Amino acid sequence: NTMKTTEQLIEEMCESMKDLLIQKNRDYGDSATNPSNVFSDGSPIDSLCARIDDKLMRIQNKGINDKTEDTISDLIGYLILLKVAMLKERNEEYDSFKETIAMGGHANINGKPIATIEDLDIYYENKK
Repeated sequence: NTMKTTEQLIEEMCESMKDLLIQKNRDYGDSATNPSNVFSDGSPIDSLCARIDDKLMRIQNKGINDKTEDTISDLIGYLILLKVAMLKERNEEYDSFKETIAMGGHANINGKPIATIEDLDIYYENKK
């Protein structure tokens, strides 16, 4: 029984989390970043933040122990999904602005008009 290095454990945890998230995404039909909005009309980001708040509340109430280990895994998963949702939203926003500029218009971002694709690319490159 050889002791694994921290790096090996990080790799295993990340692989395990990746596999779990991909499987759940398939099982639930991409509901985290593309919610059905049957009862809620929140954005994917709002919905994920609500789920994260619930998990944090559970940890706050129950502490960190054997009973909340799954909650910590859920939290890690939701935080990854939140980053994915934020990236998707940024990409959709970019595509929408790019289309407007291509048709001769301009994007108005934080009160600053952006009239060229090059300037739009610079704005989004700096936003990363």
